[in-house]
Amino acid sequence: MRKELLGVFSGFPDHHFSEEITKRLRDELTVRKSIVFITARPLDYEQNDRDSNGMHEMFAEQGLAFEKHCVIDKRTDPAEAKRLVENADCIFLMGGGACQEQLELIREKGCYETLLDCHAAIFGVSAGSMNMARETVDFIDSLEPFPGLGFTNITVTCHHDPNDTWRCGQTLKMSETRTVYAMEDMSAFFIKGGKTDTVGNIYRVKDREFRLLSDEDIKELEQDEFRRVVDMIPEQFDRFRPRYSKELFDLLIDRAGIGPGKRVLEIGPGTGQATEPVLASGCEYHAIELGEHLYRKMKEKYGRLPNFNIVNDDFITHDFCDMKFDMIYSAATIQWIPEEIAFSKTFELLKPGGTLAMMMTSSEYRSDNEPLYERIQKLYDKYYKPDIPYTHGKFRYTAAPEYGYSDVKKYEFKGRRVFTADEYVEFSGTHCDHIVLPEPVRTEFFEGLKNAVLEAGNRIVFNDTYVLYITRKY
Repeated sequence: MRKELLGVFSGFPDHHFSEEITKRLRDELTVRKSIVFITARPLDYEQNDRDSNGMHEMFAEQGLAFEKHCVIDKRTDPAEAKRLVENADCIFLMGGGACQEQLELIREKGCYETLLDCHAAIFGVSAGSMNMARETVDFIDSLEPFPGLGFTNITVTCHHDPNDTWRCGQTLKMSETRTVYAMEDMSAFFIKGGKTDTVGNIYRVKDREFRLLSDEDIKELEQDEFRRVVDMIPEQFDRFRPRYSKELFDLLIDRAGIGPGKRVLEIGPGTGQATEPVLASGCEYHAIELGEHLYRKMKEKYGRLPNFNIVNDDFITHDFCDMKFDMIYSAATIQWIPEEIAFSKTFELLKPGGTLAMMMTSSEYRSDNEPLYERIQKLYDKYYKPDIPYTHGKFRYTAAPEYGYSDVKKYEFKGRRVFTADEYVEFSGTHCDHIVLPEPVRTEFFEGLKNAVLEAGNRIVFNDTYVLYITRKY
């Protein structure tokens, strides 16, 4: 998940942008000092120069010329490649070659993490678009999937033509194991801050069935992107998300019997809000984290510990092979997973007698300062209108027995947090539905929150309840 615009294009057979695509580019590309093209044909230098010049001309003919443009291929020194990416306003992953050759070039030049961290708009066309996904399939070579760059969970095929029976057949085969989005030329996905827009004809292909992408499909894609929105703010998330009480972990570790020789899985650890007490038990700790930046923060914090293991992947689709766990737990994460998958997959992964634990924090600040609460509520009434609604608050934690688990036991523990005005705004900015508020509303809203707390003595108190649900596989 990135703050900046992602553009996923199929192809431009006439070497021109469409009117709809041009309009979006004009809205977004307001700073145009440098555009960097990354080839999918690393050794074809003459063609790379022609293609990058030609693609830059496509921007220029719409009045969107960049002051500088260049191409990264085998000729480019790794240090120079990283510098170019770091300073780019737009990065364009080119097509016309092999997906894996482009990915190998990016890693060979040491640009992968630089791409994740850069503040450029990132576009892809053809092979470049396919590589933007977490999972890529280049059916020209093989139907076997391989890891892409992970900017989005949207696996695409490009240059779709309903009359091309071979391409349609390959896409249908792909759809037997994953949802595929087949893009006709001149179509596009635009993704920014969790919001997804489309241009042109795109087909959703699942279980060997083609159908045009619908508004409901786009909402579903947005909710999937929404799961990763906090990945844009790893440092802020680490500083301001609530931790859980010692009493909660003492009870959990005791009831689950966690310690040396036990294998534990944490789903979506974020930056470790519920990690350290479990790691400290001496268990064999495993985690799976969807966000690339959150994953890297976890490795930075805990990677030196011998009992720490983590993968950067989606719990919903990840293959754990034959691994089984004594405990699986999540802290404010499992509600992002469809209930049927959450309970059935954790049940399958647990050893007999294993524990599933789910925790969350419920907070209120009304009882400490009623006038401040009322003022903040008025700000919410005025400004809180997110483009993407949060729809994950209805997860049925007590439904586990419907999927084979024992009865669910609920425990509650108390806590308290005190924020200054600045800290409260930083904390509010870690809520996924607040992150995606459109500008300028977001800035005005946060300024209002800050002023409200300043006028209340620069202090707001949260009374927390840490909720723990425990159930077992028998």
